[in-house]
Amino acid sequence: MLVDFANTNSLADAEITLMDVAADSLPVMLKAADHVVSRREVGLSVRATTDLDDALEGAEFVLTTLTVGGFSSMRHDIEIPARYGVRQPVGDSVGPGGISRSLRSIPVVVNIARAMERICPDALLINVSNPLTALCSAVTRETSISTVGLCNELVGLSFVLSLLFDVPMPKIDPVVGGVNHLPLVTALSLGEDDGFAALRDLLEDPGDRADEPIWVAPPDGMHWHKFSTGEHWTRGDVIANCRLRFELFSRFGVLPGASDTHVAEFFPGFVTPASDFGREWSVHHYGMAGHMADKLADDEHLAELLGSSSIPTHGSGELVANLLDGLVTGLGRPLPVNLPNTGQVTNLPAGVVVECIGTSGAAGVVPRDVTTVPSVLGECLRRVSASQELTVDAALSGSRTAALEAMLADPMAGALPYEHVVAMTDELLAATGAWLAQFRR
Repeated sequence: MLVDFANTNSLADAEITLMDVAADSLPVMLKAADHVVSRREVGLSVRATTDLDDALEGAEFVLTTLTVGGFSSMRHDIEIPARYGVRQPVGDSVGPGGISRSLRSIPVVVNIARAMERICPDALLINVSNPLTALCSAVTRETSISTVGLCNELVGLSFVLSLLFDVPMPKIDPVVGGVNHLPLVTALSLGEDDGFAALRDLLEDPGDRADEPIWVAPPDGMHWHKFSTGEHWTRGDVIANCRLRFELFSRFGVLPGASDTHVAEFFPGFVTPASDFGREWSVHHYGMAGHMADKLADDEHLAELLGSSSIPTHGSGELVANLLDGLVTGLGRPLPVNLPNTGQVTNLPAGVVVECIGTSGAAGVVPRDVTTVPSVLGECLRRVSASQELTVDAALSGSRTAALEAMLADPMAGALPYEHVVAMTDELLAATGAWLAQFRR
């Protein structure tokens, strides 16, 4: 995000404060900031503190980018459900792992928002941490702070569609209703063309188009597998690595906008022994080893940045700079956002946090479209949203009953036998108890 700020004219002279309760994380980030500023010759001012009140003083925008307990706590989110037969491809947003992570993170983010009420009540809270929907919902429900959640999964969908149809990503325009990591596209434009019609035609009869090379190979971080035998990645490879979302689109006419790895956690029927827990659908499983490998890759990327005499000029794919640029300049910028439902998703209750396309501009961050999610996917969305609201209840109250209710309502956790859900919930609460003060009351 520091590089994105330096590359955005409206933000290049911003004043940034980095805050962490872990003081040893700050020096290397200050070093990175100094390197970016000096190489790009911008007016970005960056300082660091371990004091939250100090960090919030005078803030116009507050970004929450955090995890509570790190890998020590996350290990339980992954490994305990696995012992009950729940193999979570990611485990940080929904499912038993996502619920467990929410119970730790929600009180922390709500406390930040309450500090904002005292110190910078007019500032906008921008959350990019998982579990994103639950965190935004808790802040919106418990405080007066305006909140928006940002995730780049729909940027990934635009990239996938650009590979299939050779359409520039800015020309790809979806209508979206959903929750984070299950943004459901109900209509799609590819430039002037009907994107759904084009996608149906390709999926029903790819023909020779399946063997055509795509304009760029997918980055390693997408964890795709190459199925074609030639030198180049092909459109057929793209289709094969998106089998799950394209199956749902072909059957039900709604296109999930996140990667199959995330989407699978909302539809546990794809993550069973019959499909090697989704691997036959090309669903990537992170596991603890994968999450830790991603952290190592981040550290290596930071080292490369510090060792380079040049700073990347392309966008990172994260959306914070885009959102802030729209707000600072007043020029409306469309982007995926997570906001309270004021009618933009008609088949979800008012007030719950939903993912949609919004506009960031002079009027703030506002929803752009109104849509209804049809078919069984709309019903699945309703159930997921209900589970997330129960998760917020549990995290704020410390109620074990509410935590169990959230698990039972969740599609993945709730697929277990009842007594297994009870035992798994108790085990997760016990194993992560060091980070759950509200449950010790």
